[in-house]
Amino acid sequence: MGTILATVTACGSGSADSAGTGPFVFYVSIDTSGPTAILGGGLLGGARAAITDINAKGGINGREIKLEVSNDQNNPTKAVSELQRRLAKGKPDLVYPGGSSAVSMSMLPILTRDKVLSVGATSSIQLNDPKKFPYHFGVTPPSAAYVPTFVQLAKAKGYKKVAMIYSDDATGQSSFKQYEGPLKQAGIELVSASYDATALDMTPQLQQLKAQNPQALIVNGYGTAVLYVLRGRSQLGWTLPSYGDQLASPSPIAGKVTAAQIQNYQVIMQTSSLAGDQQHPGLDKVIQTLKTSESAKYLTQAGLALFTTTYDLLQYVAHVAGQEKTTDGEKLAKAFEKFKTPANPPWVGKGPKGEVTQFEYTPTNHFPKTSATSFKYVQPGTYDGNGFYVPGKGY
Repeated sequence: MGTILATVTACGSGSADSAGTGPFVFYVSIDTSGPTAILGGGLLGGARAAITDINAKGGINGREIKLEVSNDQNNPTKAVSELQRRLAKGKPDLVYPGGSSAVSMSMLPILTRDKVLSVGATSSIQLNDPKKFPYHFGVTPPSAAYVPTFVQLAKAKGYKKVAMIYSDDATGQSSFKQYEGPLKQAGIELVSASYDATALDMTPQLQQLKAQNPQALIVNGYGTAVLYVLRGRSQLGWTLPSYGDQLASPSPIAGKVTAAQIQNYQVIMQTSSLAGDQQHPGLDKVIQTLKTSESAKYLTQAGLALFTTTYDLLQYVAHVAGQEKTTDGEKLAKAFEKFKTPANPPWVGKGPKGEVTQFEYTPTNHFPKTSATSFKYVQPGTYDGNGFYVPGKGY
């Protein structure tokens, strides 16, 4: 499928590629028809809601936001091809560079070359390299941010050997490396096995790990890959304590696994995603807007956090641009590096005062800040009608 262009506002006058004139172009490279299309649906739903809200208030420094969506099908080669085609027409003001770390890594060298500001939710530590990628910023915690919570749990339970099964791609490899160092430092041995992202059976890798007698298992993957791991684990009668990593945990598995397949399996979630957690006072209004949108079905399929990822990043960019009185990407990148969270931030999915995930960057760190209380292991569950995660429900 070729590039899909979705315009969310009238184009206005002037060039879209000149900072300060014409529409503010937000180019989103995401999968809208492939294996991770559910992710794309939620992310686009949040972006559209934010664009409607911001444009109603005058846009970003007087420039209405125009959304352009490229269906990259989670394919790095396709993403690069479509990006180069777009850049031949002129530079977007802001880019969301893919739904996987592999896609982001393929796009960032080109965006850096052209000095295009990009903000994304992919979490490979390789993306957090301000010297190499000075115009890219993450808006979700990197995989490393989740690791201390697991290490703390492993030490409390007395684990001496832990296994990890992960996808043999940039995302999975990065996740493995993030666990490897801290576990070793804690005196915990880590054994591992990787699988091809297109594999339909994880049993051989699980048998390999089981033979090494670990006390716990870390599961990396998304969507069907997680299902295959859980099914294979159950087929082997292997009921050791198992824990989804930051990618596996939000995977929509409700109704696709049995109670036996998730026995002794827990997932890690940001506290702001959990039902019953205290929320930003403006979040309810945003939820009601999302529930009446064409993307409403994704609230119960993949969760509210996907929507607030793009909703919040646009609110953040608009806020900083308003403070700095500029939409120039290079100037905004510098402004991001000195920004401090206001008392009442306009982004709504990061806790009552934006404290769960803080958009506070430095010249050496372009990923957001988190704290030890930002994450929690819970029983697998489902998303309620508002998109909040309800642990232990639906099984």
